[in-house]
Amino acid sequence: MDWVKALGIAVLLIASFTAGIWLAIARPGPLLPWESTSVAAESAPASASASPEPTPTIRTPYTGPVLAFGDYVLISAKRCLKKLDYEIDATTDRRVTDAVVDLRARGETIPDGVLIHLGANGGASAQDLDAIMQILGPDRTVVWTTIQIPDDPERYTFEQDTNAAIAGLAESYPNVKVFSWNAMSPTNPDWLNADGSMTKLGCQAFADFADRVMRG
Repeated sequence: MDWVKALGIAVLLIASFTAGIWLAIARPGPLLPWESTSVAAESAPASASASPEPTPTIRTPYTGPVLAFGDYVLISAKRCLKKLDYEIDATTDRRVTDAVVDLRARGETIPDGVLIHLGANGGASAQDLDAIMQILGPDRTVVWTTIQIPDDPERYTFEQDTNAAIAGLAESYPNVKVFSWNAMSPTNPDWLNADGSMTKLGCQAFADFADRVMRG
């Protein structure tokens, strides 16, 4: 019967249409724009907080009194250092081991600025220099000068090791500055006498450069 077939076809069409609607509802569609942004934000790894830049330590230039302490080489710079109002404590035969005793005896009379030239009499080891720094402490401004002695390898075998120990102080003690006298004086032979002490020109050059390092 034709009407029965027509009715069956109509029922099938209605069923197919209804199923399509339910499939459309059940199938997830594309996320809305604000949903997409939210998911991306949630899935993105949290950025690490930026580490603050380290603040460099800036030492205030030293302007106070200075003690110039050392051996026979420093005696030859005495006149020029006194013009800069430095106090001079230098003896001809002072060795580094003597310096430990002499500095300890001075006690609280040591000012906050100290210029040191030691090692020309017999050299110095890192342990010797550490013993002196233990007396001077971490709060003083301490300038060490490297040594320049006559080029006589048979008699003077300690210059290089002594200067290496002096240079190493700046790495171990933040309050230490090193003045490389041995790097400057050989290029100016008119600054030195035969025994390594200073001429008048050397005296002035030494005092000027040492004070720049002390006050810098």
